[in-house]
Amino acid sequence: MPVETVHIQWKGEHALESRLPSGKVITIDSAGPKPLEMVIASLGGCAGLTALAFAQKMRLNLTRLEIEVSGDLADGKVPAIKGGRLKYRLWGPDLQKEQVERLVELCEKYCPVYQTLKHAGPIEHSYEINPAS
Repeated sequence: MPVETVHIQWKGEHALESRLPSGKVITIDSAGPKPLEMVIASLGGCAGLTALAFAQKMRLNLTRLEIEVSGDLADGKVPAIKGGRLKYRLWGPDLQKEQVERLVELCEKYCPVYQTLKHAGPIEHSYEINPAS
């Protein structure tokens, strides 16, 4: 079974440096993005990359893509994600409702972050089709 390992090192004060398997380095500190913000952004980024990959395979004439992601946080001393929403906004001259619905289904099925977070609570989706821009 594959394993993803991230190495995290304390860099002083409230700063941590994360070395990712890709070789990239992310600093997490009190001034930067909060960890839960990064989880929510990861869901949107994963869904977006998945959508772009499948849009290409489906030969969709996609000219623009935006995704708005909302994470619902549980009440309590420790905030935790208990669900959320993804709103896909797609632009293209000839996008059809059925194609976009299939694209969203594929995103939900193949996005690893979605597959991970759906166990925390329901993740709803919606979409908006716009003419080419």
